[in-house]
Amino acid sequence: MTVPLIVLTNGRRDCLEATMRAARTHLGGVAHTTIVDDTGSADHRAWLADNFSADVVPVDPNGPAGYRRAMQTVWSLAAGERTIAFLEDDFVLETGVDLDVLAGVLDTHTYLTQIALLRQPWYANEHAAGGLIEALEAQGNEFTQHTDGEHAWIEHRACFTGNPTVLPAATLARPWPDTPWSESAFGRALFASDPTLRGAYWGRRGDPPRVRHIGHHRTGTDY
Repeated sequence: MTVPLIVLTNGRRDCLEATMRAARTHLGGVAHTTIVDDTGSADHRAWLADNFSADVVPVDPNGPAGYRRAMQTVWSLAAGERTIAFLEDDFVLETGVDLDVLAGVLDTHTYLTQIALLRQPWYANEHAAGGLIEALEAQGNEFTQHTDGEHAWIEHRACFTGNPTVLPAATLARPWPDTPWSESAFGRALFASDPTLRGAYWGRRGDPPRVRHIGHHRTGTDY
């Protein structure tokens, strides 16, 4: 099995070039790539088509639509897929990741809502706590190590994340909310719907981050 990759971008060419270069190097099991473009610029869409081996889909061909509508576009493209990988344009993979392996774990552990890749600490509270997971634990969230005997991941109910992730059909079947701070709203509704659901970060506690966030300036809108 190979996994479709959907990449969301809003015009940061330098970030996207680094993200795509690292994905080509480190990401295995990619079926095909679709770039969802939220610039609304025909020139930018032409640049994307010229520089990357991917389908290019605009959120709105006439102008930026914002994060909510962009994610709704991602969800519409993912409809009917068994699994997809999602990657925003400012995350650089640091190590090899086989999407088929992550998809296989999702197939056999159907209570998992996603398997995300851990990034480095970014916000002040994450630096203070020593990491992203540690900062979420400081807020009262529980993280537990799991394994199937061959692969390892860390389960939680802390949040849904749009950081680099692999998503199963059951998660994609839930509509993306048309509300402010839609990522948080999606996660709250997701976990409220079923107390057995869990999210996951790939790997073991103490593993180095698998992706590096490079987007120092947020350029999107309508989160």
